[in-house]
Amino acid sequence: MGASDGRRGHLFRLDCRIARNATRAALAGRRDRLNAGFMLVVVLAALHAWFAGRSWQIGAWAALGGGACAGVAAGRLIAARLHFHGTDGLLAALALRPSTGRHYRLAAHGIGVAILATITLIARPSLLIVSLPAYLAGAAVAHLTAMLAPSGAVFAKVRLGWTIRIWLHRPGAGMTAAAAVLLSLVVTGTLSSNARIAIVGIEAVIATLALTSVDHPTVRFMTVAGQGSWRIVAHHGRSMLPFVLLAVPITWLILGPLAAGIVAAACGAMLLLMTMRILAYRLHGRRFADLLVSVFAGMLILTAYMLPPALPVAALAILWHLHRRAAAKTWLLG
Repeated sequence: MGASDGRRGHLFRLDCRIARNATRAALAGRRDRLNAGFMLVVVLAALHAWFAGRSWQIGAWAALGGGACAGVAAGRLIAARLHFHGTDGLLAALALRPSTGRHYRLAAHGIGVAILATITLIARPSLLIVSLPAYLAGAAVAHLTAMLAPSGAVFAKVRLGWTIRIWLHRPGAGMTAAAAVLLSLVVTGTLSSNARIAIVGIEAVIATLALTSVDHPTVRFMTVAGQGSWRIVAHHGRSMLPFVLLAVPITWLILGPLAAGIVAAACGAMLLLMTMRILAYRLHGRRFADLLVSVFAGMLILTAYMLPPALPVAALAILWHLHRRAAAKTWLLG
């Protein structure tokens, strides 16, 4: 029985070693560790300040949403890792055992619950009764979704995803998105100007988020093939130029400079996010890079909220830091 329990833990210990090694590689330099520690302290302090200035009901809704999103994200990540181990991993035979999967999920979610509990205790301890059940509910939804997903549709889904991603990086996609914005302005002509501006803002965020999608394997291939950072950025952002050139003047003419400014701000924010993701993808694996970009994005949002004049300086500092490290990765396979 003891030997069986020990073997069930092999898979989780393997991923723990991988995560530790990835963290050590990402924070190899003393400056990198200091920057990471400083960013963590700033983010946690900002979270504490934000929750302290809000009523319990507002904080509870935020904790509910954050806990549920964390549970879904953790559940999807765990399902993806188990799928990898069961198909391409070194311990595939062990990963296919139901007992191993259960042990892996319990251990991984235990770490997720511990991290969320620590963050909640720092932000506002009374919200533990909201955030932890929300996490468990989100994790259950992710687990059920993974169980009910039809396995026969995997290849068709992958092929369709590749086709959509390729098309989204073409100039025609930007023209189509701008035409959709124009059509919505015509259809919503009877609404108030504030409602139309809100609709255009939401559409701009959704459109630019789609047009600035980044594919990790493509970035890695272009990096080892000798492509520079800004050439990769230009490749992924080709569809944004026609969208900006069409959508911003259209919204200016129909709704005025405020709506045009919102569209332009959405375009700038998503281009900045895309650039950070590309630079991070040149340095790290996809999951760690996404986590790093999420931290940087949170810092920029907090800077915009607390000290707006410092936002351009903070954005340039982050881009310079990532670009300086990413430049050394060109032509390298590691």
